[in-house]
Amino acid sequence: MTIRPTDFPVSMVTGRLSRAITMMLCVGAVLSGISADAWAQGNAHPSPAEQQIIMRRLDALSARERPGVMGQDMAWQMTTFLCQDAARAMLVRRGALPHRFFLQDDRLGSQVVVSPALIEGRGQYQPAAAPMRWVPFTWACHLDPATGHVVHFDVNPEGRQGGGS
Repeated sequence: MTIRPTDFPVSMVTGRLSRAITMMLCVGAVLSGISADAWAQGNAHPSPAEQQIIMRRLDALSARERPGVMGQDMAWQMTTFLCQDAARAMLVRRGALPHRFFLQDDRLGSQVVVSPALIEGRGQYQPAAAPMRWVPFTWACHLDPATGHVVHFDVNPEGRQGGGS
């Protein structure tokens, strides 16, 4: 059996090739982020379940958004893709506007992957009662590495230690 070039439209072949290359680049970026962050943060990296969630969230991004997000370090990706929704719920309960918060600040080390079960950081939110100011806080995102889901998210006003919820 002879296969002629007309048997497979070029667009079908290039589309499949493009998707395969994109997927390999995504996996490579995540894995390279893991190794760089693991070295910088004491060998901490996401569990396999957490890696799957991150990959699903990356795959859901548009082709325009994906390169910028993949350029972020693993601490940022884990914070954004694993912890952000739990943080929003907790911060709204504390009086924050639902889409006016950051789980980072302008200083180095504002997000640290301590282990696959714990990410810690600093952030700020705008309170609904006084939206012209930002309230700094520290946070801890406790994860179940087996599922990649948040078990508990702690918020502490900056300067206060322990006992946050």
